[in-house]
Order: sequence, then structure tokens, then C-alpha cells
Amino acid sequence: MSDALISSLSAALGAEHCVAGDGDLSFRGTRPDAVVSPGTTEETADVLRLAAAAGAVVVPWGGGTRQRMGGPLSPAGRPVLALRTTRLNRVLDYTPEDMTISVGAGATMAKFAAAIVPNGQMFPVDVALPGRSTVGGALATAADGPRRLGYGTFRDLFLGVTVVEAGGSIAKAGGMTVKNVSGYDMMKLHLGGLGSLGVIVSANFKLLPTPRAAATIACHFDALPGILAMLDALHASKLVPAACELISAEGGEGFGLCLLTDGLPQAVERHKRDVPKIATQTGARDSQILEGEEHAALWARINDLPQAADLAPDELVFRAACLPSEMVATVGNVLAVAKANGATVTFSARALNGVGYFRLRGEPATLGRAWKSLAETMPAASLVSLGAGSPEAAPSPWGRMPGGLDVMRRLKREFDPANVLNPGRFLV
Repeated sequence: MSDALISSLSAALGAEHCVAGDGDLSFRGTRPDAVVSPGTTEETADVLRLAAAAGAVVVPWGGGTRQRMGGPLSPAGRPVLALRTTRLNRVLDYTPEDMTISVGAGATMAKFAAAIVPNGQMFPVDVALPGRSTVGGALATAADGPRRLGYGTFRDLFLGVTVVEAGGSIAKAGGMTVKNVSGYDMMKLHLGGLGSLGVIVSANFKLLPTPRAAATIACHFDALPGILAMLDALHASKLVPAACELISAEGGEGFGLCLLTDGLPQAVERHKRDVPKIATQTGARDSQILEGEEHAALWARINDLPQAADLAPDELVFRAACLPSEMVATVGNVLAVAKANGATVTFSARALNGVGYFRLRGEPATLGRAWKSLAETMPAASLVSLGAGSPEAAPSPWGRMPGGLDVMRRLKREFDPANVLNPGRFLV
């Protein structure tokens, strides 16, 4: 990277917020030539403008917990600039009475939660490693959590966004009210876009009241058919759990089905009474009710299972999305493929949503064979690697290419014609 660009960035941000290279950051082997940490939207725009003029590649970096997701960076010989959002971490606008908030993209999910808890409010999208994961990174990777069953995902609670586009232009979409979109819903373009269309600098969200009561009913099954029978029974009932997670049992024997119930105390008591009965009727080995610290600890473990920030060389973490009715079969297929290839599996699946997270362990070549087999045998599922400890474990980050690639390419050319932002990371 030219000394002139570093000098210009240092002048725009202050020398302490621009360094030449950084040994702590690496994009799967590609180290940045410089690292910048803008503190405002305007400074972020200056960074993008200077980088574009210098022909540099820009990689947005939040907490770094999902930098393994997507394809490897493809700078094509251009200098690489890491744009850290660490200083974009303030709560920008929060009116508890309106139950809306605007927060900087560099704020961690834990900081976000801490700002609203004193007012009896919550943001029910659980993200792995909340103490490290940032708001911007969670949006860019379309992270979700177990409570999507009862409360939805970022898409359902997302009110507005401010981004800086590849050439340095500042763009806003949405606002601070629930009904604020007319025409094209541009903010959703950046949800799950891996930072390839713009750098998210702040986002606005709808908040919800903290439930008055909460509990977990954890059911233990010996085989998947029992799980399927219980899910059918839950569908037929009038129960409305906030989460229903199918997990691999500790020790590898059997399966767990964990239901989270929250809300009014009467509703929670009803779930505590009725769910164990359904479990017994559908063949559960046993069930138990967890509350307080045990309840919180279980969901923290489930929430962190798909983390891909710290991976051993023999690990592969991926997401499989399918129709909710096919989730149990998808779990069975992953288990069969893993066994056939000599790999072990730990998993957590949103049993009534059709999204599962799987952690495979085995020799890198073994994992690579399993990944290829899954892509070939699961045509109804959408597979995405969240991270592999070795490149051999997941030769391609995508199980199969989805439809709509032509539209994606046109959007990329429109928003980032010079391919400045995260080249190679997304599908196009």
C-alpha cells in the first residue's frame, strides 16, 4: 500500500487510528496492508473514498467471529485495507417509550443488550459469542438464534440502516418507526451480504418487553422418529414455545429436544405441565424442567454451538436450511454421511424452523469428502460453510449455487463496480 494512502488515511482519522498492517488480523492467510478504525460515519466515508481512489480492497471487520464465512478474499494483487468498526460502538438513539433503538455497527451484541435491560426490554435475536460479535457483523452474516421461532430474525426486527457505499457515499434506508418503508426495501440488501455491497455503520431495531417468566422443558429421546412424533404433536397443540431446539445429546447417546417457553407466568406454567405429557406420549426417555441459572446456561451453550471464531484444524461448521418438515430428515442425513466418512457430529437445529447448525470433526480430507457428499445428497437443503479449520475440509463454502445469481451480479456491479468491498467473499 502506498505511503501516500496511509498518510491520507492518518490525516483523515488521526495517526492512532491508522496502522500499517496488523499481525492480529488475517483473512484466511491474507494479511491487511493497513488497518483503520473510523469513529464516525463521515470518517468511514473518507476511508472508502480514499481506498477507492487508490485502487485498494476494503474488508469490514467487526468482532472477527465470522470472517471464515464465505469464500476467500480475492484482492487480485491490490492492496488490502481492513476497516475495523470498533469505534462505531455507541448507542445513537434510544427512546424506551417508543421501544426502538439505533446503535453503531461496532457495538457488541452484549453491549446492545446491556443498554436496554434496565428498561425491561430485550432484543430477542441471539448471536453466537455475543461478547465479541458486533451488530454490523451479525447483520452482514444474517446470524440467527434459537428464539427465531417465537420472535423472528433480524429481518423481522430491522427498522433502518446507514451504510457507506464502495465509493464513499453515505446511504440510509428505513427509519426509526415500525412502518417506514415504501418502494424498494433497500436495507434488506445488506442483510446477509457479507459486507459486499456497503459498510454498515449503524442500524435501527424494534425492541420487545422482557418476558415476565421463562423456563425450559428438556426432553431426551433415543431415536429421531420419536422427535418427529413429538414435533407433529406440538404442531397439533395450541402450545407456542419461543424456541424448539433439536440437539445432539451429551455423550453421543440419543437426542435432546429443548423447548423454551416465556411470557406470562400462566402460559409458562401451561407449557411446563403439557409438554412433558406430550413427550411421554411420543416415547421420550425422560424430561426435565430447567429454570433460573440452569435455563440460562443451557441456552447460552446452544446459542454458541455454531461459533466459528475458534476452530481446530479438524473442524468444519456449517448451516443447513430446508423446509421445517424436512429438518429431522436433514439431521438424519448429516449423521449418516458423517458416520460413513468417519466424522463425528455435534449439532443444534431449529426443529420447527428448518435451520440447523452442525459441527463436524475429523481429518481434513475426511471432512472434505463429507462436505462434497452432503452437497450432492441434500438437494432440498441450502448448505453454507461458516468456517473450516483447514481449506481441505470445505473446498467450496457453498453446498450448491442458488438461483438468482444474475440478479446478484447486477446488484454487485451497480453498488460496487470496482469490486472494492470484500471481493470473493460472497457468491458474486
